[in-house]
Amino acid sequence: MPPAEQVRDALARILASDVFARSERARDLLRYLIEQDLAGHADRLKGFSIAVDVFGKDAAFDPSQDTVVRVQAGRLRELLEHYYAGPGSSDPLRVLIPRGSYVPDYVVPEIAEVEGVDADEVLAADEPPALHVVAATVAPLPSGGRSMVRSVVSVAAVVVALALGGYWLAQPGEDESGTAIAEGMTSPTVGYTESTGSVPQDFLPSVYLSQMANEPVNEIVTAAMRRGLASFDSVHLISRQPVEASGAESRRTEYLFDLSSGLADGEVNVELQHLASGKVLVARSIQTAGRERHQIEDEIADLLTSVATVSGSIYANLSEIRSHTALTQCLDLNERFYRNQDAEAHRAAYGCLEDLAAADINSSLIYSELASLHVQAIVSRYAYPQDPSPQQALHYARNAIQLSPNSSYAHRSMGYVVSRTGTQEEGLRWTRRAHELNTFDLGMAASYGYALIFNGEYAEGTPILRRAVGAASAHPTWWDYGLFLGNFMLDDMRAAANAVTALGSSRRAHYLAVQLVAADALGRRDEAGRLLGELLADHANFAANPMAFFRRGSYPEDLAVKLVQALARAGLGTEG
Repeated sequence: MPPAEQVRDALARILASDVFARSERARDLLRYLIEQDLAGHADRLKGFSIAVDVFGKDAAFDPSQDTVVRVQAGRLRELLEHYYAGPGSSDPLRVLIPRGSYVPDYVVPEIAEVEGVDADEVLAADEPPALHVVAATVAPLPSGGRSMVRSVVSVAAVVVALALGGYWLAQPGEDESGTAIAEGMTSPTVGYTESTGSVPQDFLPSVYLSQMANEPVNEIVTAAMRRGLASFDSVHLISRQPVEASGAESRRTEYLFDLSSGLADGEVNVELQHLASGKVLVARSIQTAGRERHQIEDEIADLLTSVATVSGSIYANLSEIRSHTALTQCLDLNERFYRNQDAEAHRAAYGCLEDLAAADINSSLIYSELASLHVQAIVSRYAYPQDPSPQQALHYARNAIQLSPNSSYAHRSMGYVVSRTGTQEEGLRWTRRAHELNTFDLGMAASYGYALIFNGEYAEGTPILRRAVGAASAHPTWWDYGLFLGNFMLDDMRAAANAVTALGSSRRAHYLAVQLVAADALGRRDEAGRLLGELLADHANFAANPMAFFRRGSYPEDLAVKLVQALARAGLGTEG
């Protein structure tokens, strides 16, 4: 176990975050679990004692009848995932609550370094990685070995597993342990049936939407859930009701959104269940009484963004139960690359998708992600594939559009390719269409708003990015950085300063710079002095010439000039 002081510091960061601000129960539960563990009472962390000590239950508490502890622990795990996908992404120590246990684990993330590149020179830090940061959650961190501080498993292990043919298939009748591996697999299509069009239906997770018979459920919620799920390329929405079957007869890639009326007027309970096991992955209550339609739809957008994207709860569950299909395995590797960009992770994702394309799996997702990864190979000068070219990236992006003309993922990918190989204006047109095709993907909205701001369209982009930040229960820090820039250019310094509060845990030069601008503008002299000193001491290259940094990052000239002028007023560099 790491030092108690370090654990308590990690706890303090979590409890002070916006992610946990609206959940007093989650804060109380996490505080109790960690303090009991630090006091040497890990053996006391059972459902009954937690119910009594944290939730005020009495001696008559029956965990088989009252699920409060299990439900709140599940919510706590979900909030921790959101926290580490957003404001806690750079925390030096992570806290997790392994499934099946209430005893905390402590994890030291492994930080990737780019060889030969100055940290101040990494421009990817102030733009969404290939516009692919499209969700607020991350896959669960490794568990087990609770008393050890461990590093995140490297992508190399995944590469080895794939080289050995270890794709996990999701077939009916697979044993519950999830240990059936496709041995001797020669093609990613082996074992798949029930094709719908050119892509077998069970290549992606299937999601059903259901409500109790004869029970009225708010139509706004039902319609928004149906429309939203149909917009995500990463899942199949099945319009019919799920067949009544035992868990053994359900595919391990099938999920159910169950809607029911809550106890309060206008309340709708939403549960996401894994059909084969019956396990509840997500449980939320949506209040509709007294709210505008757009407010309800924004809450549903937050829910679906955290569930239906490749970094959401469904794909995390596929990893946990080892039921990835060939395609979802590749998409998972792709997501890992964008969370930890290095050549090894890039090759694993690229090679996986390339194999599927070679096997004539005509999925738009394959080609859209290959297009973006190909551009990444050019930008980052990766050794694989050999001799990457803008023409090949454009070829992949066109294939994606041709296979699925209404795919938001395909349009987003084309926007990224064109913005890197053609013009920003043309790239923005494709990105705008991607957003229009799926307004329930908050990451898509953030990418579009961010792109508008970096195209100098501050009045249009800032409200879109503000909506994404406001609707998401958690989000990556680049959303807040982009929101600062938009508000800054609209001369709303109070809103700009509010945006940078989420950047406090990051020590990146440009994040510190905008915090300095905000502190100086609001007259917070002590804070401004501390930030100025940190920039001068730890980021000498940036401090010496911030304009060079902004121009390398393709900031609009008026934005770059205004930032440099504000930094000069705060004592950093000169206005020239």
